[in-house]
Amino acid sequence: MKPDHKQPQADTQSKSLLGLSFSSVLGGGMWVMLARLLTQIAQLAAFIAAARVLTPEEFGFFAFVSAIAFLFVVVSEGGWAEYIMRADHGEQHLPQLATIALVSGCGFTLAGFSVSLIIGALWFSAWQTWLFLLFSLWFIPAALNTVYDGTLVHRNLLDRQAIIRMAAEAAGLVVTLIGLWAGWNIVALVVGRLVTHFLAVAGGAIVIGWIAPAWPGRQLLGEVLHFARYIVSVRFIVFGRSYSGTLAVGALLSLADAGYYRAAERIVAAFSELVGEPARMLAWVIFRRAAGQSDNARRGDPVSRAGNLFLPVLFAVAAPVYVGLILVAPNLVDIALGATWAPVALIVKILAVRQLLSFQGYVTEPLLSVRGEVRRLWPLSLMISIASIGMMVVLAPFGLVYAAVGQCVAAGFAGILAIWFQSRYGKLDWPRITANSGLIALAAAVMFVGVSLLAHWPAETRLPPYSQMAMQVLVGATIYLSVLYASWKWTGWLKSGL
Repeated sequence: MKPDHKQPQADTQSKSLLGLSFSSVLGGGMWVMLARLLTQIAQLAAFIAAARVLTPEEFGFFAFVSAIAFLFVVVSEGGWAEYIMRADHGEQHLPQLATIALVSGCGFTLAGFSVSLIIGALWFSAWQTWLFLLFSLWFIPAALNTVYDGTLVHRNLLDRQAIIRMAAEAAGLVVTLIGLWAGWNIVALVVGRLVTHFLAVAGGAIVIGWIAPAWPGRQLLGEVLHFARYIVSVRFIVFGRSYSGTLAVGALLSLADAGYYRAAERIVAAFSELVGEPARMLAWVIFRRAAGQSDNARRGDPVSRAGNLFLPVLFAVAAPVYVGLILVAPNLVDIALGATWAPVALIVKILAVRQLLSFQGYVTEPLLSVRGEVRRLWPLSLMISIASIGMMVVLAPFGLVYAAVGQCVAAGFAGILAIWFQSRYGKLDWPRITANSGLIALAAAVMFVGVSLLAHWPAETRLPPYSQMAMQVLVGATIYLSVLYASWKWTGWLKSGL
């Protein structure tokens, strides 16, 4: 039998193609991360500018109505993008999917118009009704954009998708800022988002070409709607958890309170994304790499060992961020939003505690996915959402502080639930993780006490708020890092998790 001399060449070519594919995926991932970062910056800039111009009642009205509009967007977007990305034959039916998206968008636009007129006739004035109508124009471009978005991802054009998103967000921000400067008030925010949606569709059409709609057959329509049903149900859960606070506070208290609460949520969310997004990405990499290693009889399961190390490290990063936010909240709110928004500071402090209580949830999805227990995510997410929404509905009528404290209770429940799922299905050793995290908690506590004791000095010297906050950050970081380093040097904590 003759040796196969072609095999090494084929293997080399295969490895080369694999390396090219990996480089392409890595580059696309970097583009996506950059787009996400710039999107967050643009949205945060628009939020700060709006808070500086609008009154709490006006901002609360925008937050309340935009939450309702986003609910319509969630349903109108369906799962068209996910269907294209998931199904191998998804791109074969782009004209039909474009039709489904257009019908969905138009249907919800008409529903939005109807709701606007009914609510306007019963409760709101003429200008507020017109704003409702303007919000309804979001739905058509948002639904159609999902088809282009899904196609760009399916064709691995992540760099072009990122450029489109960044250009659309930048243009929307410019329109928003110009509108606020010109005195459009809430209209500036709505028009800015409309510009973003329409430019995203235009960018997709330029890259891919206009997708001419075609009517779908009954079989395809049934398949797409069956698939979209699951996507929409999951999005409902996420929506309920994200916007229940704004809706409950706006409905049960006042629009000004809704504005305060949404502003506090947005500030805390900026810090949460700073910790959470890198944590999820690193957890995927670390747990997948550990799952590919063979078990060691002496050292135990690689995934468990990775979790024993990663979660204390994550706590070491999250603790100073959220404890620091508690300490600097008054000065941060004063600098970013102005003196009018002073009541937001207390809510920011309480919601920072909420995030600290549930930090371990950042790794649940990658851990359970690697363990082959991804089906556990849906009931876990549902239980957490029910707890969060339930506490909000029960406690919001008593005031903003009670509503925020209720979210801390719900976060404590979510944290305990996440620990149970991670121990039961992810096989993490949480007693060991807790032991490895003890000195981190001590360092955070020392930082809190130290900064609190020194807090009066910058105020007494009448330093401006930004100087006071800079002093707090510098002192807090010095105390935390010093205690943490001394603890590691003297006790060797974390070594037991390896």
